[in-house]
Amino acid sequence: MASRKKADEEKLKRRRLAKFRFKRLVHVVICNRYWIAEIEDREIGNNVHRNVAVIDRRLTHKGTLTIIEKKILNSSLEERTENKRHLLRRVLRKIECLHDLSMEQLDNIAGCATFEYFGPGRVILREGHQPHSVYFLANGEIVVSRLTWDSVYRTYNDTPCGTRARGQMFGEIALLHDCLRTATCSTATDCELLCLSRKDFDRILRQTLLERWQQLQFALQRFDYFKYWTNAQVRECCLLSRIVTFETQQKLPVDVDKGYAYFVLSGQCMILQCLTVSKKNGSYRLLPIATNDSFTAKQTSSDVLDSKIPQEQPIEHRFIDVGTFSCGSVFGLGEAMKHRMVVARNRVQCLVIPCDWLFEKQQNVGNTWHRIRMKLDMAIQRDRLFELFMRDQHWQCYRKTLVREFVRRNPRQNQTQLADVPIMCRIEQGKV
Repeated sequence: MASRKKADEEKLKRRRLAKFRFKRLVHVVICNRYWIAEIEDREIGNNVHRNVAVIDRRLTHKGTLTIIEKKILNSSLEERTENKRHLLRRVLRKIECLHDLSMEQLDNIAGCATFEYFGPGRVILREGHQPHSVYFLANGEIVVSRLTWDSVYRTYNDTPCGTRARGQMFGEIALLHDCLRTATCSTATDCELLCLSRKDFDRILRQTLLERWQQLQFALQRFDYFKYWTNAQVRECCLLSRIVTFETQQKLPVDVDKGYAYFVLSGQCMILQCLTVSKKNGSYRLLPIATNDSFTAKQTSSDVLDSKIPQEQPIEHRFIDVGTFSCGSVFGLGEAMKHRMVVARNRVQCLVIPCDWLFEKQQNVGNTWHRIRMKLDMAIQRDRLFELFMRDQHWQCYRKTLVREFVRRNPRQNQTQLADVPIMCRIEQGKV
């Protein structure tokens, strides 16, 4: 009787183990259905080895993390050898929020971070809950929402207040300030995350992020635009913004990265406006802006399609320094940047804030940013610059004629030639 009872227990144990393995297998398939759905059936044939190679190639090269890297992240800490951590460090460098970390910090994260997958519509963090970890978004999109009080229906509503995209971090506010979760984070798409526990966060990132947080708060205090913002707005701005440094003569990506506004903290930026003109018989004519939005110095006459100027007339690009953005200035709010660029005169440091968040109603009281953008658009006008350009050309011609006439009437008596003057002492007056 006892042996039969023991056999039944063993049988029940095997059945539970098989059921557990089946559930685990189903869970793995569900977690990877996002990858499996991307395989194209047209490349699958009767050759089994080829099919496995095709699937492995497709799964390995999709997204920021590959299957091999996910396997390492899901392994225990003791199994992560130096070669495996080195592989993870290269992947961590691709995540935008980790760009500024040292190699030692990346190595520590590679030794303790874990991988998590969430499908659409899943809640990762809940407002008011205790914080236990911080997340890095490797792929997908996160919706951030907060509870707001509806005085009419006297209920709390979950109101979206922002998003987190690939390469960003979320969940660090509660860990930095030792408070409850300040917002709810839900998945809008299939999301792949790197997770760092609170203990590892305090050991690796806490001090670095606190210093970065203090720098951003100090930068915001230097501008009167943010003087009346609430603590919640300042906190959200510190999460979304960053401080970027540009070296001398470096072009600022205002025309390429149109989703960000630039607030100058130090240094000066010059505004260069390009005038496309055609020259015939010594006179200039201003050509309309080409149909393509972007401009490079390599443009030719074929780019100006709508000008109706014969191609035998030479076309010139004249760059004019029309202004300076100094400390306290703001630009990149969506103003017209066609045939215009912003270049650093010296070493420039800027506070960069996303425009879509900046133009929301709470941060755009009185349409402040719209009025600044209109002012920037009205300050620089191509027709007015062309008039100044033509006036300068007339002055250059008049000056040369006057000097030539004076030299003809009063020829110089000494025999000094240009070659007799040292090169370092020669000053040549060029055209604008």
